Order: sequence, then structure tokens, then C-alpha cells
Amino acid sequence: MVAMSEGTALRHKKLTGLSGALLLAVIVTAYANHFHNGFHFDDAHTIENNLSIRELRNVPFFFHDATTFSSLPSNQSYRPLVSTLLAIDYHLAGGLQPFRFHLSIFAIFVALVLLLAFVVYRLVDNAWIALGAAALYGLNPANADTVNYIIASSEVISTLGVIASFAVYLAFPQLRRSYLYVLPAAIAILAKPTAAIFAVLFALFRVLFEPKEARLRETRLQHLAEIVTPFVICGALLLFVQHMTPHTWIAGAANTHNYLITQPYVTLLYFKTFFWPSGLSADYDLNPFVTTGDARFWIGFAFVVFIGATAIVAALCKRTRVIGFGLLWFLVALLPTSLFSLAEVMNDHRTFLPYIGLVIAIAGAAALLVAGLDRQRRKIAATCAVVLFLCANGYATFQRNKVWKTEETLWHDVVLKSPRNGRGLMNYGNTLMAKGDYAGALDYFHRAQPLTPQYSVLLINLAIAEDATKQSSQAEQHFKEALRLAPSNPDSFIYYARYLLSHSRVDEARAFLQSALELSPTDLTARDLLAQANGQTQSRSAAQTPESYLTLSLQLYRDERYAESIVACRAALALRPNYAEAWNNIGAAYNKLGRYDEAAAACEQALLYKPDFELARNNLQYAREKLNASAK
Repeated sequence: MVAMSEGTALRHKKLTGLSGALLLAVIVTAYANHFHNGFHFDDAHTIENNLSIRELRNVPFFFHDATTFSSLPSNQSYRPLVSTLLAIDYHLAGGLQPFRFHLSIFAIFVALVLLLAFVVYRLVDNAWIALGAAALYGLNPANADTVNYIIASSEVISTLGVIASFAVYLAFPQLRRSYLYVLPAAIAILAKPTAAIFAVLFALFRVLFEPKEARLRETRLQHLAEIVTPFVICGALLLFVQHMTPHTWIAGAANTHNYLITQPYVTLLYFKTFFWPSGLSADYDLNPFVTTGDARFWIGFAFVVFIGATAIVAALCKRTRVIGFGLLWFLVALLPTSLFSLAEVMNDHRTFLPYIGLVIAIAGAAALLVAGLDRQRRKIAATCAVVLFLCANGYATFQRNKVWKTEETLWHDVVLKSPRNGRGLMNYGNTLMAKGDYAGALDYFHRAQPLTPQYSVLLINLAIAEDATKQSSQAEQHFKEALRLAPSNPDSFIYYARYLLSHSRVDEARAFLQSALELSPTDLTARDLLAQANGQTQSRSAAQTPESYLTLSLQLYRDERYAESIVACRAALALRPNYAEAWNNIGAAYNKLGRYDEAAAACEQALLYKPDFELARNNLQYAREKLNASAK
């Protein structure tokens, strides 16, 4: 009898192992067509145009200098683990070969799915349900956008860290007293700060699944420490990340109130997308609500209240507490991106961690259902579930991967799904412009203008297309307007400089490129263009004197075109490096732009060359006062 039991257990283990291997094979098949998909979105400034990731020797710098994360100052957040992975991929690929980048992300994703299966198994004590839940997560097309988007490896790494911490806690009870289970999640915060939500998720887990021995007085303190310690460690890491993040980083939300009142409805849309992933878009056109009078706010609010109440009621009942824990996981894991206002109100990669909660809830419901069925019905139900996962989710994921093949396929899909998305219209226009279809590009740019009239990147692309179609005067006007709207964006300087170079205005171009490199020293495009400008023959007319450039800078300053005023001063300094008046004008313009560190440095240069320069002294004092106020 014992031997038979052992034999049955062995066969069950082998069958489970084979099922796990089948799960991996299915996931690999579903994603087989994604490995050569291109770079998109923020991949441009974090990978393609980021000089820092091109040398492995830069890896130590990633951990103490967040400016190495991106060539754009507004996107320079502290994510050293992501930069390290990118540098390794770049080195192994020998350049910008998407295959190697996708391969590393996919390997992390597979590890995440396997660990998720283990965690779910420990929650429901059913290997088949655990494998089915992992299959649902691994093959859900709603997750495909995150896996396809290379820089979204931050989401995959951070989610792996959270799940790994649960896995370590469940698999190695002997390590609990040393709190090593917190380590994976804590490290993952260095990929994305949202991993810190592990502390809250773990506290829910420990409260809902408290072992009997925790009720004993002698172990109560130990179990309390298990809950409190993750908050201390994750909180300390969060403060460290905040300290390391440059002040130039911008979250992007224009109005916090509008962002927050939109999130309940967004939560409803995320919930719907998990179960019915139709209409997936890489860039949704949902605009922030402006008032709580919007009916969608109340629909979303009612949904959140209903799900929250359902989760609490389910969590209080022993038979349904896995369902309750999963629903609470979903809601809690959405809090970091729901309460912290970001540029877009909705983005599918933000659900990568929250969707694990829905998978856990479904596993809990499946465990209840299976418990009420006889053995034969369990087999039929499990077989039907596997077929459904393979046929529906796998096929949908395979099709979704095709959308991410190129910039053209991605943005064409966005335009179809989100026809009033100004950024989508602009980027699809960019793909047409890349093919030489300037008329088609201009059509999409003009359609985007009324939707995003203050979008500097759109104006830059519009100017490029206008210049290519011999509309030089309109092009220059749009370049200048982009500079006015985004004086801290290196692209505003770089593409205007490229335009100036093409029109043989070398000195002006050089000054703009120097300003761009001040903002982003690792920008490869700016470096290449500056080398090109330096290599061109310079023939300055008599009118191009330091005094003429200074006069121009003063006029631009009076017109509130501060970025251009700085560029004019740099042109003057190229001719006369010790020109105190030019340094002072730069300081004054930087003060107007709110870049007080650079303002103070410029004014100090002015006083170095002209110690009795009272105007420079006043501008320096103003900059220092602002810096002191900011520090306080």
C-alpha cells in the first residue's frame, strides 16, 4: 500500500513536471515572433541614443549617477539595474540588435511565470490550478505590451523581485528569522520603485494567512517583526531612490486633481482588459477627467467600492480568503501609479504586477470549484481550461506581438484604436516621413495639431517635414516655437541645430548643440552633429561679432525666448570666451528658466572675468536665494 502510494506520487510529480515543460513550450511558441521586434517609445533616449550603456565599464556609474539612465534630463530616473541589463545586452549583441535585448527580458519573464506557479501552488495546494494560473498570466495578451517594450524590462524585473520574495518566504521557512525574503523585492526597487509595494502585499498575506503558531505569545513578536521589517527596508530603499533621482526628472502630469479622479475609471478599464483584452493600444487617448461630475468617475468609483468590499468580505471567510487576497493584491498594487500622477492616465504596462492579484483570485475560485467536483469532472475541467488558455490567449498574444514589429505597425495600430490621440497621429506621421512620404506625414501632423497644440515634439517633426518640402520659413518658426515650449528638452536644440547646419549656418548650429550637450552630455545625436559642425569650414561675416551676438541675445531675452538668448550668448563666447556680459546674460536667462544651478555657475564666470560687475552679482544672489529656498 505504501509502495503504491509512493509510485502514484512519483507519477504525479512526473506528470506535473511534463505539464510545466508544456507550459514553457506554449509560452515560447506564443512569443516566438517577438524576438526581432524593434525599439519603441522611451527606448530611443534610454537605449538607442544613450552613450552610457555602450560600455560595460560604465556599470558602476549607473549606481551613483542617475543621469546615465537616459539622454533626456526629464527622464533621468534612478534605475541602475535596468541600465546594467541594457549595457550587458548591448555588449553581448555587439550593438543595437533588438534580439539580444528581447531575449534577456523574455528569460526574466519565464522565471517570473515559474515562480508565480510555485506561489499559487502554495496558496491553493493544487499543482494543476497553479500551472493553469501561471498559463493565464504568461499567455494573457494584456501582458504582451510589457514583454515587447524593451525599456519596460523595469516592470518585469520589479515584478519578479516581488514574486521572488514571496517564493523565498514560502520555500525556506528557516530564512524567515534573518528576513532574507525581503531581499529580492528590495533589490527590485533599483529597477522600479513600485516594487516597494511588496511591504503592503506581504502584510496582507501575513494577516490573512497567519499560521496557528503565530497566536502563541512567544512567537507573536517574531511574526510582527516579519511584517514590520519589509516596511523598514523598502521604505529606506525608496528614500534612497528619491535622493538619487536628479531634480530634472519630471513625472509628467499636468494636473494632479484631474489625474486622480480619472483613476477609478481606469481601474475598471484595467479589470475589463484582463478578462476581455480587446482594443489594446500602446498609447490610449483617454484624457483626464476635469470634474467629478463626469459620469465615468462615478462608474469607476462604484466599481472600486464594489471590488474593495467584495475583496474584504472574501478575505474574512476562510474558504474564500485566497480570492480576497488576490482582489486586494490587484487594488493595492495599482496604488503607486494611481496615487502618483504620471504623464498618461492609463498605460497597460502598469498592470503587470496588479494582474498577478487577479490570477491569484481566479486560482482561489478554481480551487473552490474543483473541490466540489468528482475526479472525472476535474480532469475534464482542467483539460478545457488548458485548451482555452492555449487557443485563446496564446493566439491573441501571438497576434499582439505583430503590432510591435516596427514603428509603423505599432503607431498604425494606435491610430486605429485611438483616433484622437495627438501623439499617435504624430508618430504615425513620423513613420511616413521616414519613408519619404512628406505629404502624408504633414497630413497627420496637421491632424494632431488641434489635439496637442502645445506639444513641442510635434512642432519639431512638423518643422522637419516643412523643411523637407521647401517651406523653410514655416519650419524655422516651428523650431523656435518648440524651443519656447520646451527649453529644457535637448531635442528642441538638436533638431533646430540640424536644420541650421543644412542651411550652412554653422556657428548658430554649434551654439545650439553646445546647449543640448549641457542638458544631455551623453546624447549621441548632439555629439555627432557637433563633430560635423566642427568639421565644416567656418566663414564668419563681419556682422558676426561678439557684440552682435550679445545684442541679439538681449533682444531674444526681452521677447522671453530665453533658450535662444542663451544660444546667442554661446555664439558670442565662441568668439570671445572671457566676455563677461555674455556670461551674465546666460545667468539671467537660466534664472528665468528656473535652472538656478546653471545660472549661478554662469554668473560666477561673469564675475571671474569682471569682478565689479554689479548686475552679475545681483543675478548670482537671486540664483543662490532660489537654491537655498529649494533646499529648505
